[in-house]
Amino acid sequence: MYKAAAAHINKGLSPFSRFILGLFSALFGVVMVLVAPPTDKAVFFYAFGTFCLLITVACVTKGAVRQFVGSVIGSVLLILSGWYLYSESTGGPFFSGRRSEPSVVNALLFFVAFGIPGAAYAIKTKFGWGRNDTKAEP
Repeated sequence: MYKAAAAHINKGLSPFSRFILGLFSALFGVVMVLVAPPTDKAVFFYAFGTFCLLITVACVTKGAVRQFVGSVIGSVLLILSGWYLYSESTGGPFFSGRRSEPSVVNALLFFVAFGIPGAAYAIKTKFGWGRNDTKAEP
């Protein structure tokens, strides 16, 4: 059963799913860049817009390019979730009682849900470099 599940997961998203995800992430990315305020906070709008556009690139490309961009996305998620976990571990409350408020528990859940899978994908695809025996794609 594990092999069947792994084979199904390694197929990636269907073309229709990639199209929908790519379309909406492109819209979000463009909107974030266009609505960036002329303040010091604009860099965060540009960063999130760029992240959304990277998702679009991963949706519309194939092969090593898709694996490279997907690995960059996975690495960014690992770094952000690790930073969030570190910052909450050093100065945040252990448990906030709400998922909308930062805490060590919420940061740990975010790290497990996004950071570890992002790192696993980047390691599995080797950033699109070298020969891969699997056809893993985002």
